[in-house]
Amino acid sequence: MSSSVSIMEGEHIRKISDWALLKRLFTYLGRHKRLFMGALSLYPLNALAVILPPFCIQKILDEVIPQKDTSMLKVWGGLYLTALVVEYFSGFFSQFAMSVLGQRGMRDLRSDLFRHVLHLPSSYHDRNTSGRTLTRLTNDVENLGDVFATGAVTVIGDIITLCSVVGMMLWLDVRLTLFSFLVVPPLILLAWIFQRFARQAFREIRVYLSRINAFLVEHITGMNVVQVFGQEKRSADEFTGLNNDYRQVTRKAILFDALLYALVEAIGIMAIAALIWYGAADLSQGLVGAGTFVAFMAYIRRFFVPVRDLSQKFAILQSAFSAAERCFELLDEAVTIKSKPEAESLEHFSEKIEVKNISFAYREVEGQPDWILKDLNLELKPGEKIALVGTTGSGKTTLLKLLNRFYDVQEGAIELDGRDIKDVDLQSLRKLFAVVLQDVYLFSGTVRQNLRFGDNIAHSSIERAAKAVQVDDLIARLPQGYDTPVQHLGTNFSAGERQLLAFARALSIDPEILLLDEATSSIDSETESRIQKALEVLLKGRSAIIVAHRLSTIKMVDRIFVLQAGQVVESGTHQELLEMNGVYRRLAKLQLGE
Repeated sequence: MSSSVSIMEGEHIRKISDWALLKRLFTYLGRHKRLFMGALSLYPLNALAVILPPFCIQKILDEVIPQKDTSMLKVWGGLYLTALVVEYFSGFFSQFAMSVLGQRGMRDLRSDLFRHVLHLPSSYHDRNTSGRTLTRLTNDVENLGDVFATGAVTVIGDIITLCSVVGMMLWLDVRLTLFSFLVVPPLILLAWIFQRFARQAFREIRVYLSRINAFLVEHITGMNVVQVFGQEKRSADEFTGLNNDYRQVTRKAILFDALLYALVEAIGIMAIAALIWYGAADLSQGLVGAGTFVAFMAYIRRFFVPVRDLSQKFAILQSAFSAAERCFELLDEAVTIKSKPEAESLEHFSEKIEVKNISFAYREVEGQPDWILKDLNLELKPGEKIALVGTTGSGKTTLLKLLNRFYDVQEGAIELDGRDIKDVDLQSLRKLFAVVLQDVYLFSGTVRQNLRFGDNIAHSSIERAAKAVQVDDLIARLPQGYDTPVQHLGTNFSAGERQLLAFARALSIDPEILLLDEATSSIDSETESRIQKALEVLLKGRSAIIVAHRLSTIKMVDRIFVLQAGQVVESGTHQELLEMNGVYRRLAKLQLGE
């Protein structure tokens, strides 16, 4: 099983020591100090309540009964009863407080993770599936809740109880105590062996769970494709295979857990048996009192109760630590695309955008960059409209991503008004652009919420944008107008309607520069005609970069750049390019018959 895991995504998790993980986890508890300290203060009280009842029995058997002192019998009996009540209530309130603390800790960690994901560069999402990231934000964080509620934090209480029990046993009789704890070295060895093998099993569980989530996200989102091609049975069989793999690694973890619990229970019984054998001889010779012997029996049982609990929590800890490794690896993922401390804000675009000898590659092949763009040069002036055309893979969409700094170029520079965009505040840079992609993404919510996705957009601005792109009549026909709910992925709108809504969303922020990436490729002829009329108005006085395969949509632009293999091979107006016997003329002849 582990050999198959080694080739899976998500297996190469940076391993962190247990103490380092605990230190980082406890920082989330430190955010709620009053609740944490209140719960922590109950543990010594609970430990005292645990060790008092056997001590009361020892006093009653060895002192009160031989002396027939009824008044002291009431005192020790009352103390015994009080200890039981205190043990119950302190245990209840400490566990309740820690559970609440755990939920707050999970909330804070999940929020931190999502905030961090929001700022991660596109290169991270290229390397990681959405299912893997989703697993870390949901399942892994939920798994960490066990550390807060029933794992790492309550171990503190168990350790305090163990120390108190051992202290009382040593105070009563050192010889019996040392004999009783001959089983401790095997326990330590057992815990070390378990920790070594169990952590790997729990790591594998998290990896296979990521695979299941990734599979579900892909197939539920693409359910129409699955059904159109009649692949329901194949998809179900694949999912069954993933489930079986998950069951196998989970069974391994369950086996370790069950073995540890059973062995701890067996060692505890052996310790009690040894105490009876050794202590009975001392009792018969009068070397130890009956009360002390009975108290020792009770203390041994109470000693192994938290040890048994620790064995269960040990499994929880190993599972949670494997989840924590994944969560903190995500938190430690570098935010490589960000504003420099001295970055300048740029409110307006006044001179030009200049792409100067840029080269860019998403990845390396055999140690060498696999260039998508190579030594590319072009410029855009205020109010100018340019178009990028070329075959698939020529780098058109990549250039738009570089302008928004979704990626940074490896060579060359992109300058905005003479400043490298790496030196411009990232938020102010992106506010200059409005992007309309080929694949429109609408969020769950209302039409109004989707159109005012930018900051501080008045409803009047939304209405003007909707009217400009001629989508206002569509919205007027909707049952609740702007308050009509948008279903998952906007499935209650056609592809053309989603494109029109995307235009309205982009234009509602009144951008200085429009980036249109195949924005009319999914639109029917009638809708395309509406878009063309709207574009003539919208592009007036506004800069724009248009990526298009359909040349009919870009005749009106000022300049057209033809890209091939990441380089500009031709540039000019539509008519100028037609007069050249080049790439653009061949494309125009195929599409337009010109």
